[in-house]
Amino acid sequence: MPRREIRLTYTQARLLALLVVILSVGFVGFSLATFFILKSRENVKIEIVEIPPAKIEIPIPQEKAEPAKIPEQPREFYRVETYDYAKLVVEATELIERGTKVSTYVLEPSEALGVLRAAKKPFFITELSKDACCISFVGGHAIEGKREYNTLYGVFVLSSTSKDLALERMFALRSAGFPAYLMKFTRDGRDWFTLVVGAFPTSDSAEDFNKNLDWSRVMRISGASKPGYTGRISP
Repeated sequence: MPRREIRLTYTQARLLALLVVILSVGFVGFSLATFFILKSRENVKIEIVEIPPAKIEIPIPQEKAEPAKIPEQPREFYRVETYDYAKLVVEATELIERGTKVSTYVLEPSEALGVLRAAKKPFFITELSKDACCISFVGGHAIEGKREYNTLYGVFVLSSTSKDLALERMFALRSAGFPAYLMKFTRDGRDWFTLVVGAFPTSDSAEDFNKNLDWSRVMRISGASKPGYTGRISP
């Protein structure tokens, strides 16, 4: 079979030639690039560096600081005090010297407690009845609107030169509910201590108390050999 000849036009021939040139230049450029890459690898030092794993720090939750404790203030409790004759007898002063200045009053029990707490002074107290009591302040104390007596009488039980013995008998009577105390005086250069029961503004009130006193019980507790008598303590 006869070969078929391919004939190109002038324009086609120029395009084909241009394509061959382009391909040739491209091949030469690729070869040069490959050559330079290979040469550059020879000068490259490859080091394998082990990269440690990243350290991840997990924050540890801190303990919450406890708030400072404020110390509790002591609670104040208010208690209303009521009149307690037996308690006041025990709180009364233990001794008075003969002739000491006094202020003696006759008050109702309901007002006596307030007067005593407000005065804050040594005192004697004797209950005359359920509606009245006698209070005597050692050293004097003025109460507005109340009659003041500057005298003090009592019932004398016994006298001794031994203060300790007299105090012992006095505390024994107080424990039994008697409003007892001591009067100190000096005779012939010696100190004497008289055991007294009751504090009164007048001799009459003291004598009334003496008549109704349970002397058998008083003598048994105090050791007195016979009933006592009314006497003046101040002035």
